[in-house]
Amino acid sequence: MCRETSVVLLQDMMDDFLTPATNGSKMVPNIFTDVPDFISEKEMYDYITECLSGSEELCRAGMTFMTFKRDTRQQAIICGTYPSGSVLKEECTASNEGRHLSWALTDLLVACKINSVTEDPFNESSIDNESTAIESREVLDQILSHVDLVFKYQQRTFVFVVLFLGPCARVLRFDRSGIVATKKIDYTTPDGGTHLSQFFVGHLEATDRGHDPTASRISPSDPIGRQLKELGAAAAKKNSEDYVQRLFNESIDEEWPWWKLSVPCERRGGERCFAVGKPHFYAGGVIGRGTRGYVAAPLGNDGMIDPNAKFVYLKDTWRVDHEGTEIEGTVLKTLNDVQVPYVPTVLCHGDLGQSTLSYNKWPDYHGTKTRDACPLKSHQHYRLVVAEVCKPLSEFENSFQLVWALFCCITAHEQACAVGYIHRDISAGNILLYRDAAGRWAGLLNDWELSKECVDGETQDSSPQLDRTGTWQFMSVHVLLAKSKLAEIPDDLESFFHVLIYFAVRFLPHNLADELVETFLYNYFDDYTDGYDGFNCGPTKYNAVKRGVIDLTTITSFGAANNETQKVRPLEFFMPPSATPSCSDGTATENCQSLSAKTGHPINKLINELLKAFQAFYAKDDVEKVETGAVSDPFGIPPEVLDAAVALKKSRAGVAKDVAASSAEPASSNDGPTATTTSLAAKVETHGAMREIIMDHLVRSAWPKLDKGNDKKPKGGYVPAKEDTIVGSTIPTGSKRRAEEGEQSMSKRVRSRAA
Repeated sequence: MCRETSVVLLQDMMDDFLTPATNGSKMVPNIFTDVPDFISEKEMYDYITECLSGSEELCRAGMTFMTFKRDTRQQAIICGTYPSGSVLKEECTASNEGRHLSWALTDLLVACKINSVTEDPFNESSIDNESTAIESREVLDQILSHVDLVFKYQQRTFVFVVLFLGPCARVLRFDRSGIVATKKIDYTTPDGGTHLSQFFVGHLEATDRGHDPTASRISPSDPIGRQLKELGAAAAKKNSEDYVQRLFNESIDEEWPWWKLSVPCERRGGERCFAVGKPHFYAGGVIGRGTRGYVAAPLGNDGMIDPNAKFVYLKDTWRVDHEGTEIEGTVLKTLNDVQVPYVPTVLCHGDLGQSTLSYNKWPDYHGTKTRDACPLKSHQHYRLVVAEVCKPLSEFENSFQLVWALFCCITAHEQACAVGYIHRDISAGNILLYRDAAGRWAGLLNDWELSKECVDGETQDSSPQLDRTGTWQFMSVHVLLAKSKLAEIPDDLESFFHVLIYFAVRFLPHNLADELVETFLYNYFDDYTDGYDGFNCGPTKYNAVKRGVIDLTTITSFGAANNETQKVRPLEFFMPPSATPSCSDGTATENCQSLSAKTGHPINKLINELLKAFQAFYAKDDVEKVETGAVSDPFGIPPEVLDAAVALKKSRAGVAKDVAASSAEPASSNDGPTATTTSLAAKVETHGAMREIIMDHLVRSAWPKLDKGNDKKPKGGYVPAKEDTIVGSTIPTGSKRRAEEGEQSMSKRVRSRAA
């Protein structure tokens, strides 16, 4: 959350974010009187709940305040504010010790802490208004987890939290850009108590409480709710194996709220409405896009569900809104108009007229600073509806289908670049599977919100590139080494290769023991180097493209136990079946030396050819020429030594050239890239060349039909094997991942959440 908080007076917050009181409004009495000296949080919650529940103004407005011990996720005690008519009966009758807060219904969150100093997450004397004390950070993390649950279960534009800190209180406002917090208010005084009471009473309109006016709740017992259940049942009866109806029926979960969502529609000159249930996907995190995906049912002009309508996919997100940022639906519409294949088909899309006010108000709260100095990102609430309902690439049936899906998406990427857009975020989650018009499974390249204009194969961007764009795990080595580098065509092509490795290691049989897959996934995809200019590429991925081999030696330690000479242990894939006893050296076969020769998988040849091409491509980065002229002599070195130095350099360059000519592997000499290196590098520099490689392997090899096994990735994500090390304030991450998931302290182990 670094640098994402503004601290203001309570009156400024009320003026900026609440509906002004009408003329003639009554003066709000002080709700908080006779404040005791608290000795426990429970005492604080009991007192605050009693004060709020006893307010005539709040009761007349239909607000109910309740205190809850813990929810099922073992969060701390918290007070929730509900519209009175929505409180569940069991919540009203249960004791405080047993009832649970409903994240789908709560309006305002109230948290209580005893110590006004050590448990205060904010510190106005620091440059970023945030406390660095561990206890204070834990309080903020707890509050963020509560706010994230409200965002997840509800349709909210922002969330208010009132944090009581002993005799003081702060009002906190969270939106997708940042936090606005008030200065501490001493509510034990008549003035402070009255001022804070005014906030509670002024926080009564639905929009003032952060509810999205473009969304309305659907009850399962409503006519539309009954239609949703009937539609799901009819689809399941028609085809019980269809994955689209399965996803839809999973979303009609009565433990979750259902919604009617409005989406702007240019073709109709107005809007279209869709009914949705539980989100199929939620990015998580408070700050950032907060993307949710739904399998949706279209509503007709009469507001009811058309029983003959097809299911569609609805994306709800807070898109980044800065100069030069493309609107995803507009990009897709351009691609659809020229019939680019393997991309989503836009039905309707548009901004909802809701922006993040913490960004808009930032210059007002930092008077000496300009908008250019603002560390926050501007976000606009945006919805997009597409025709295709897809399933994740992780559900591929076999390796042939996996490689074919990548081929489809490279084709889409090539044609999109020709039209004028480069994707820039090739990742495991953005390549999907769908049934094409002929009913066959194909790949679909999704999520174009980070795309940029591309002219003659060159990425265009007039705005400064302050950080990487994309998903860290799948970025190219070049992008990871230089955070200000614009992603270009070769970078995206390399990202497709990393996606291939990611899914192959997770699901196909190979020479790495299952218990070591976790380590490999972290080392290759999540690891990093803490360099001079910040985080950059981890060594495993770097060495893979620089050496042309994915070496497992440091993971398996093969040969070390027997005092043998250490050998390169490349990653190899096997033909099924793969269930054999594990070897003591960490590999997954009984006869480690010979099995790969007997049962080598056709994917090995594809991966090896691409790796050699990437090795040649990265060899072009090396020093191109030896200095053959006179060597400068700043230290008075004798001439005969200088002559010997020049002769030695020339002779070594000749040896390197001879080795390169005789070796099967590409090697660059100090005289620059060889013709072999250049031709190999060209295989991964253009779409056509890379597609040709993939197609050759698809049609010329015998691919097994039943080679996909169980997922070897740990269900809870994977954790780095090395000890925790505090290396900075945030984990290494691309701008997209940070935006969608929030920044995370390196004092905690990082679990990968790649798709």
